[in-house]
Amino acid sequence: MYRVLIVDDEPLVQIGLKTMISKDHSDNMEVIGTASNGQEAWELICSDTPDIVIADIRMPVMTGLELLEKSHQKYGNVPAFIMLTAYEEFEMVRQALIGEAVDYLVKIELNLETLSLALKKAIQRIDEFKPVKNISSPGENSLEDLRQKLMLKLFNHLITSDDELLSQANALGLKFEYNRYIVVYGEIKTDSKQIPVSSNEAIGIYASSIGMTKEIISRYAPCQIVSIDPAHFAICFLFNEEKPVASAMDLITEALENARTMITSYFKTTLTFGIGSAVATPLDIAVSFDEARSAQAQSDQAAPIRLFSHIVGSNRRSGKDKLILTIQEYIDNNLNGKLQLNEVAEVFGLSPAYLSVLFKKTTDTGFSEYVYTKKIDKAKEMLLSGDMKIYEVADALGFESAYYFSKVFKKVYGHSPREYIQNKSEGQSF
Repeated sequence: MYRVLIVDDEPLVQIGLKTMISKDHSDNMEVIGTASNGQEAWELICSDTPDIVIADIRMPVMTGLELLEKSHQKYGNVPAFIMLTAYEEFEMVRQALIGEAVDYLVKIELNLETLSLALKKAIQRIDEFKPVKNISSPGENSLEDLRQKLMLKLFNHLITSDDELLSQANALGLKFEYNRYIVVYGEIKTDSKQIPVSSNEAIGIYASSIGMTKEIISRYAPCQIVSIDPAHFAICFLFNEEKPVASAMDLITEALENARTMITSYFKTTLTFGIGSAVATPLDIAVSFDEARSAQAQSDQAAPIRLFSHIVGSNRRSGKDKLILTIQEYIDNNLNGKLQLNEVAEVFGLSPAYLSVLFKKTTDTGFSEYVYTKKIDKAKEMLLSGDMKIYEVADALGFESAYYFSKVFKKVYGHSPREYIQNKSEGQSF
């Protein structure tokens, strides 16, 4: 049984979630308690060790984000966190995702289907990391482990100042004395029919593949290898500016190809890689990491090594602008769907966190805000046509109910759909 803790300052939300879990997941889940703020939840996490925490982002005493960070620092990736949010809080959602929350749920769209999908992701997280914990060595808190943890924080945008990074890096003997950093994201796949992913054999192959990769590529350039999970790892290559970017990319590609050839000949594995763009400062390593992960998502056996620059175009800025324009076109052409951040990111082979940051940076508008504004613009046209009732418009635009549609409509434009129709019929304008 997976143990679930519900954290929300609204009693009705607590009751609703508890009811849905007991109705659809009673065979493998147990709600062990509820809390009204982050501090109460933290005490329950420490005493009752839940597997899954469903927590509101905004709460008194201690917020959901603070609770997530505190739990992650002490307990790692389990308990798995699912965050609850209002649709206008997507900057906080971005922080939750880069802080290793497995998913988020928009309260006004919450139903059995969305909850079940989020719980499935939480179970995958738990099942991934529990085997790793079981084979931990006595040197878990060694210097190298601490270096790995620091690099993971850097990859996930959890370090926000140069002073913070350099002080921690110096204490661990990590040097960021370079001015060109390129991140590679790698995936190791075994034949799951012959070797179960969570088996000791698969984990052994992963560890051996990482060791062999490090031995091969370290001959080409200084680098730091970081384990992400039992199937993925990252390599941060370190260069100085006298090495042209094109030459650095060629060198990295050669190193990866040699490692891939050697490892696949020794083990029954498939290796694919994504290479991010070159960045000039240590804090921007997180950007190169996000790009590398996006590039790897589009790799396959025919093209096992993909460069992010080849996906978005040789000019990074215009390439990213073009990518966002393509995503906006996709949204505009699919307004009848739910268009959740995770789903759209998956369509374009991006991580949700990276898409959220890139969308906001490129358009000065949050992803969710853009989606809901476009949906409501379309709804206004449909309402004025006179051919459809409010609930029909809500259904046609992918809203869960007319009630949720009306709530979003009023949040975006300050008037309910009914008021909008009435005022327009009376010749008033907004």
